[in-house]
Amino acid sequence: METAELKKTIEALLFISGKAISKDRIATVTDSRPVAVEDAINELKLEWNSGRHGVFIEEIGGGWQISTRPECADYIIKLYPWKGVLRLSPSAAEVLSIILYKQPVTKAQINEIRGVDSQASVATLLKNSLIKYSGRKKAPGNPRLIRISENFYHIFGIRDISDIPSWKDLAEDSRSAEEPEIDETAAEETAQEDE
Repeated sequence: METAELKKTIEALLFISGKAISKDRIATVTDSRPVAVEDAINELKLEWNSGRHGVFIEEIGGGWQISTRPECADYIIKLYPWKGVLRLSPSAAEVLSIILYKQPVTKAQINEIRGVDSQASVATLLKNSLIKYSGRKKAPGNPRLIRISENFYHIFGIRDISDIPSWKDLAEDSRSAEEPEIDETAAEETAQEDE
């Protein structure tokens, strides 16, 4: 397929999909090489991401999709009020973070980490398509496994899981924020005054 034709086809696929499509999936559908798909997408991004359009192409959850520009949000909300701001309770946010860092995880594992029943929070996250079921754990009762959905990546503007800081990074940031800055000169002067 010629580059111009491939670009046109990719535009149509991204438009109709409504969610991220991986480079490999596009290559399969268009019978093209993944390198050709990536080149075509990069050209499309140059055209669409110039700021002249109300939409742009972004990489989300390991694939590409067409998204609306943030500066158009107020008008979109006027047209579709139900697509407004998503608000999560503290418990739902806590469950979401557990799933994000421990995925795939079962409800029992989430309950064990939190120390309370998380059924309501899991139901809220499922209803808002932030999480999804992804198979069953090979354990007694074959409990369902839960993981983050593609919609999560879209809503939070995350390309893929590698964009999320590790627990270690978060702990280091937390420690450095708690450690007060000490003016050693002032500390020495205070110590000398005490003598």
